[in-house]
Amino acid sequence: MSKKIENILRFGMKMEKNAQDFYSFYANNLQDEGLKKLFEEFTKIEQEHYKYLENILKSLGSQEPPISVSWVVDDQNKMVDPHILVDNSKILETDFSDLTILRLAYLIESDFAAFYKNAAEKVEDNNIKGLLLHLAKWEEEHEKFFKDRYYSLMKKEWEELDLF
Repeated sequence: MSKKIENILRFGMKMEKNAQDFYSFYANNLQDEGLKKLFEEFTKIEQEHYKYLENILKSLGSQEPPISVSWVVDDQNKMVDPHILVDNSKILETDFSDLTILRLAYLIESDFAAFYKNAAEKVEDNNIKGLLLHLAKWEEEHEKFFKDRYYSLMKKEWEELDLF
């Protein structure tokens, strides 16, 4: 296995682990029960993706696990501009954090899809290229899934605020 392929697979594993941590952490912070269950399910999906890449890496001859970096945002140090947010807004009470977390989820999945697509362009091995394009397709489906939910929730909030 080339070092390039090993590095791509290791980085993919880090991303999948980070996503697993993200979904696990934020599942406990969502207001909507349906979204909580969805994030719990995506925790499992990302764990499966990690194991999938780990098995491929092992089958290609590498045993060293990748280093992990967390995607969890430090909520203790956030700042809010009081001129932007309305005190009595329903968004602040319930769905603002759900909306933000959904946006983060779809952006993470978008980044993953872009990584796998770009990585596929950099390898010559057709089997690895196919694997990476397959992973990109998975991530694009996840991106669309979260993006659709994000825009649906945002539209609902806009309508409730009588913006449209």
